[in-house]
Amino acid sequence: MHLTLLAPAGLLLALGAVPVLAALALGEHRSKRIRLLLGLRAPGRKGRLAAVVAICLLAGLLGAAAARPVVDETHARYLRTDAEAIVALDVSRSMLASASPTTPSRIARARRIAKELRAAIPDVPTGVASFTDRMLPNLLPTSDAGVFAATVDRSVGIERPPPGGDALTVTTFGAVAAPVRDGYFTPGRRRRVLVILTDAESRDFDAARLSALRDAPGLETVLVRIGSDREHVYGADGLPEADFRPDPTAQIVKRFVEATGARAFGEGDLAGAESAVREDAGRGARVRAGSESTSTDVAPYLVLVAFLPLGLILRLRNML
Repeated sequence: MHLTLLAPAGLLLALGAVPVLAALALGEHRSKRIRLLLGLRAPGRKGRLAAVVAICLLAGLLGAAAARPVVDETHARYLRTDAEAIVALDVSRSMLASASPTTPSRIARARRIAKELRAAIPDVPTGVASFTDRMLPNLLPTSDAGVFAATVDRSVGIERPPPGGDALTVTTFGAVAAPVRDGYFTPGRRRRVLVILTDAESRDFDAARLSALRDAPGLETVLVRIGSDREHVYGADGLPEADFRPDPTAQIVKRFVEATGARAFGEGDLAGAESAVREDAGRGARVRAGSESTSTDVAPYLVLVAFLPLGLILRLRNML
């Protein structure tokens, strides 16, 4: 752990205490003369001393914050050698639906959930895929959480890949067998986890095509259903699109679970989904895969602490 000042010249801001202290001393000198003329008793020294200390502390904290201190910490990074995971996100147009024009869409929530589920298995190499009626591997399993997050944010988008058909409902669960069928996982991994984030508004599918998910050794599937039938796709004018009507999903999810042996959760039960992903990934041998650094910006905390001496100064201003 070490401290770095990104803008060390900011420390000069602390010198702002000098003119303030000079003004305070001048004011005290004038107040003393007036008290002598009027025969008033001088206030206690404790108040004046507290004001001086508070001014110096406030200037010091603001100067330190202006210097933009950053604490860098280096942590060892470990990698599981027996397990991998793939997070597959539904990118059909229905994932644009939201509860209102100003609330996050299903795809935005899916991106957030993908990163939260990835954080639940930090030492398991995890990849990204997106699907409609076919699946595209965006990122093969990696131990780099930053690369995972960047891929989810920048590469996963609505209808990327575009669907092969032009029906209103294009998603089909028949596409999600691709990670096993097309070799998305590294050969030899004993534990494999497929996480599917979808609104489950799927066309009918051939359950036999999903037998690969049920029969593949060491593969576990977790489905997180995102959205509700009260959501709509909103246009640029903020009005619901007339062509979009939420499809009932309960039977589709039930058929998928029966065909694959997957465990299904709603987005409101994210804790349950995280627990399932951790359980499916299990525990296994780890190797050290280098180190990673994290940086913490200290300036906001210094500004918050600076309110304490500021409050004291404001309280004492009428007592001196």
